[in-house]
Amino acid sequence: MTKRIPGRGRGHLAICLGLGAAILALMQTGARAADPQAVIDRAIENVKKFAGPQTTWDGPTSAPPLAKGKSIVFLSGDEQNDISHLYGVYMKNAADKMGWKLTVIDGHGSPTSWLAGLNQAIALKPDGIVMFADAASLQDPMRTAAAQGIAMVGLHAAATPGPHPEINLFYNIQQDTVAIGQAEADWVIADSKGKGRVVILSHNEYAIAATKSGATRDRIKECTGCAVLDYVNSPASEAAQRQPQLTTSWVQRFGLPLYATSVGDNDWDFAVPVLRSAGVKPDEVKLVAADGNRSAYDRIRQGKSYQLVTVSEPIELQAFQALDELNRAFNKAPPSGYVQSPYLVTPQNVNAEGGDKNAFFPSNGYKEHYFKLWGVEAK
Repeated sequence: MTKRIPGRGRGHLAICLGLGAAILALMQTGARAADPQAVIDRAIENVKKFAGPQTTWDGPTSAPPLAKGKSIVFLSGDEQNDISHLYGVYMKNAADKMGWKLTVIDGHGSPTSWLAGLNQAIALKPDGIVMFADAASLQDPMRTAAAQGIAMVGLHAAATPGPHPEINLFYNIQQDTVAIGQAEADWVIADSKGKGRVVILSHNEYAIAATKSGATRDRIKECTGCAVLDYVNSPASEAAQRQPQLTTSWVQRFGLPLYATSVGDNDWDFAVPVLRSAGVKPDEVKLVAADGNRSAYDRIRQGKSYQLVTVSEPIELQAFQALDELNRAFNKAPPSGYVQSPYLVTPQNVNAEGGDKNAFFPSNGYKEHYFKLWGVEAK
């Protein structure tokens, strides 16, 4: 933005200089975008960075006093999804040590069920609600909850991490959504040496999924030797019914080799059996996804089950952060602002950072840090 300078002559000169700089920047950007090797080199560097050790604590170092005796409800997006289920398990373990009561309500994987579950949660008159569901689709009951003074924190509940007062969320917790989508794409670009043929699967009933898959698509399009063959939006709750036929259609329509990316690992639970029964070799279809489900870790570790990458979320860390953000809300303090960087799980590091337990447990001492912030003894 050009700084305003008093005087017509100097103002005109400043505008011209500003336009010249902008044109030069656009030319340089275009040159970089047109350089196929630069896109590949960037992808290789990003894969190396996001797959590295997670030893540094860059979360909050101060917090308000722990509010006493609070009652919390966790609206689980779908208890059949192991990520959603584990959020509740980890929150309950931490809440017990904090002297808080936590109740879990199953959202059964659809917006209609989330709505019923959230109304049930509000009827319990809790002090706070944590939701692993799309907040934008739940605004009527969320406005009711806000009017009753119930603090609300999201887990993957909006398109981006951070405060979302416009949808009544004190804070939304997740890794950087765009960075996750780009990390998936970067792995494809690096692995294919800039020649990946890619199909992209999303579940756009979640705002986070639309943003994540859009970032994957846009990044792949920056690779001039790559191709986005298909972008599919399919309901997450119908993966078991839709994914087998979808997988078959991709192979029949586009041939092999093929890369497939998804916003969630759960989809590949239903793709792998189809690929096996069709006699597709593991190196002919390479599956990439996000979340860090146990089944994804198993597939990556086996090496012959098609999936080679997941962008794993630190579920226990995020469960602790959800309670920490609620405590800040109870104390009328601002949110922490903490956003954890993406972590790529690959065959090379599958047993690191908690991978031997089929989950992402960063080795940055997060539990000790949070217990210390709350003045709670970690046992």
